Amino acid sequence: MSSSPSPGSHRERDSERVKMALAAGAIIGTWFWDVARDNLTVDDALALAHGLDPALARTELRLEQVVAAVHPDDRAGLADAIAEAVRRGGRYAHQYRTRGPDGAYRWIEAIGRVDLDAQGEAIGFPGVLIDIDERRRIEAERDQAQTLLRSFVEAAPGVVYAKDRQGRILIGNRGTTDLIGLPPEVYVGRTDAELLNDPAQAATVMATDERVMASGQTEQLEEEVSFPDGRRAYWLSTKSPLRDADGTVVGLVGTSLDITDRKAAEARHLEVEERYRLAAQATNDAIWDWRISDGHVIWNEALTTLFGHPLAETTAQWWLDHIHPDDRARVDADIHAVIEGGGTSWNSEYRFRRADGSFAPVLDRGTVLRGGVGEPLRMIGAMLDLTVRNTAEAALAKSEERLRFATEAGDMGFWDVDLVRDELIWPARTKAMFGISPGVAVTLRDFYDGIHPDDSEATFAAFAAAADPARRALYDVEYRTVGKEDGVVRWVAAKGRGHFEGDRCVRVVGVAIEITARKLADARLQELNEHLESRVLEEVAERTRVEDALRQSQKMEAVGQLTGGIAHDFNNMLATVIGPLDLLAMRMGDSDPRAKRYIDMAIDGATRAAQLTQRLLAFSRQQPLQPVPLDVNHLVAGMSDLLVHSLGSSIRLETVLAAQVWCTFADANQLENVILNLAVNARDALPGGGRLVVETANCRIASAADAMRADVPTGEYVLITVADNGGGMPPEVIAKAFDPFFTTKKVGQGTGLGLSQVYGFVRQSAGHVKIHSSLGKGTTVALYLPRREGEIDAGPSTAPADSRPLSGGRELVLVVEDEPGVRQFSIEALSELGYPVLAADGAAGALALLEQHPDIALLFTDVVMPEVNGRQLADEALKRRPDLKVLFTTGYSRNALEHDGVLDPAVHVIGKPFTLEDLALRVRAVLAEVR
Repeated sequence: MSSSPSPGSHRERDSERVKMALAAGAIIGTWFWDVARDNLTVDDALALAHGLDPALARTELRLEQVVAAVHPDDRAGLADAIAEAVRRGGRYAHQYRTRGPDGAYRWIEAIGRVDLDAQGEAIGFPGVLIDIDERRRIEAERDQAQTLLRSFVEAAPGVVYAKDRQGRILIGNRGTTDLIGLPPEVYVGRTDAELLNDPAQAATVMATDERVMASGQTEQLEEEVSFPDGRRAYWLSTKSPLRDADGTVVGLVGTSLDITDRKAAEARHLEVEERYRLAAQATNDAIWDWRISDGHVIWNEALTTLFGHPLAETTAQWWLDHIHPDDRARVDADIHAVIEGGGTSWNSEYRFRRADGSFAPVLDRGTVLRGGVGEPLRMIGAMLDLTVRNTAEAALAKSEERLRFATEAGDMGFWDVDLVRDELIWPARTKAMFGISPGVAVTLRDFYDGIHPDDSEATFAAFAAAADPARRALYDVEYRTVGKEDGVVRWVAAKGRGHFEGDRCVRVVGVAIEITARKLADARLQELNEHLESRVLEEVAERTRVEDALRQSQKMEAVGQLTGGIAHDFNNMLATVIGPLDLLAMRMGDSDPRAKRYIDMAIDGATRAAQLTQRLLAFSRQQPLQPVPLDVNHLVAGMSDLLVHSLGSSIRLETVLAAQVWCTFADANQLENVILNLAVNARDALPGGGRLVVETANCRIASAADAMRADVPTGEYVLITVADNGGGMPPEVIAKAFDPFFTTKKVGQGTGLGLSQVYGFVRQSAGHVKIHSSLGKGTTVALYLPRREGEIDAGPSTAPADSRPLSGGRELVLVVEDEPGVRQFSIEALSELGYPVLAADGAAGALALLEQHPDIALLFTDVVMPEVNGRQLADEALKRRPDLKVLFTTGYSRNALEHDGVLDPAVHVIGKPFTLEDLALRVRAVLAEVR
């Protein structure tokens, strides 16, 4: 029986083993730590490994001396590991870095054992050091490679995995996890058959894997896969054999990318291409696809069927060359403007040459396809042959023209109600029956709203019956309409029928005719039958009134014609009276007061006769006017003194001038006469004194209702009112106030031409005059003068009367007058003023004198003369002598100097009869004028 080995023998064997390990280089040092005494003994190798002086080996060291060589980052961990080993005893192992003699750190592993006594206290702690620096480097490279591999696998898109030869999963990325729906710790080591919910899908995948591993060849294929949540997707998979170092296939690696969206896009693209192909085949349009980079164009078959060109591909230039020469430049410019200007759509109509040389009208449309930065890539379009459409439109237009002629000839309007689209078609004639302008769009609401309330129920019931598939009645009704725009009530008779498609009414079409006149005639006939006697009396009264109005109109016309006929001769006669009397009074001076008084009486009578003629001309609107842009505020303000003197002290004058009154266009002198005439009339209506107000204002009559209330057409006017607080006028006087020769004054106190002159001037100035009066409340006369756009820089200035003695100049004056008396007076008057004078009785003699006397400065000519009138003479004279000054004189111009009753601004005229003072001032003004 053998005995157990003694402890000493064990220590010897351990010592032997250590020596052998040291000799082999596996152990680089040993230590023994007497824990109870805290003495540490190391060998030479360990001292060298920790960078200690070899002389310290086998001496008693402290732990801190050895630990001082440990890397600072590892000291705390080493201290914790030693403390834990001493506490629990038993085996100890820990890795850390130490600094060697060369100053470099290297990895070592300390392996030892802590011996405990019976009380569990550490008494001894021997151990060895092993150099693991190379192993750690290899492990670090391995870990780095594994980390890189894991990062690559995780970062790879789609699914990345590896399997062994039996199909068990060795590794998978996040995509693999999402596909399987389980964490890696569950699916690693298992096959697709164990993991996938779809057995057929699992079998297909494993069969593919086995084929790749058996063939040793890489394959790329599309797979349809199902996710755990029910989603289905398409994957593009690449599978390759996994080989070991000897090249033996030990498994499989694979990647898969989700191509579901790409597959869908491809499907949509194929669908679009198929639709495009079918559309190109089905349409009658010539479809073209133009590649802009090289001008290549692809056409569908319609290029041949429509235009006869047996081509499928052309160039853009070929297309351009086949456009009509008159259209080519325009089309080329338009399409390039869209392409180069960043546009997307283009369309144009032009003529395209067929294969037989004829030209077809076409409508061409195209869309530009652009790249990522907006560059034009392609243009796709369709060319529509308009030949058939144009022919049909021409035929339709002809048919519609015939229908229009027929309805217009019958004074009818047609109508078409589209019940499917809820649309209404009315021509202008039908719209007029509902008081709607021709250009206004209409809907069914206009029809419903336009029916008179008393007729709406029966009318709508008749329409419903016509549109009812069961009844299909004839729409035949008479109803009243209330004009949408004018409010006028009209009678309409309408007939129509419904058009049906199966059991549905799609349209109701018919005609309408206005029967207002017939209805009124029927009503009048019925009324006449019921009240024949009263109607006869009323008709007789109405006829009498019309006849009176006609006679009044004829009387007014006769007055105008009479005035125009006698004005020239009468004024010529007055000129031979007033002028000589004026000369006679000047020559006599104050030598014979009685004779002077007689002369003044004669001049006053002749002057009143001249004013009578002038008023007749004003009433008949035959007086020549010289209108200018006029500020009525300035004019009224300038008349204040004249009005005050004319009214007398018993009448208080008030002028109310509105701010910023508009400009008007009128003859300032005539307007002053009108206002003065109205003031004098008001004075006569205020025998006991009172108040007269002259007021200005802007007046805008904007609506038909305003125009009806004011009895003045719509527009913008400058309003002048002259109002008194006298006794007023009864209606019968107001009705005749503007009649010529009508007066309420006693015989000898008035001619009755005052208000008729006002009326004639205002109407000749395109204005309106209204009288508002009632007994006991005074009278207001309102003048509405049209507004003239623009402003007046300054009002007309009234020059102070020139009190200097009458005198002329030394310029030579040519007098042309066919009336001997007037001609003689003119010669003597001008001579009296100091002017040298030549005279002629007509145009021929005047032109001869102009040729003989180039120093003639002024042509003073009558207007109305036989053969050649004064205006024609002046035109011919000015052709020969452009610097010649011209002054016309006339008793009645007969439009020779006027345009629409208005004198040319460049014309200077003095009316007959005239005084010596009038002649002196007018001649001087004309000669002083600078052109």
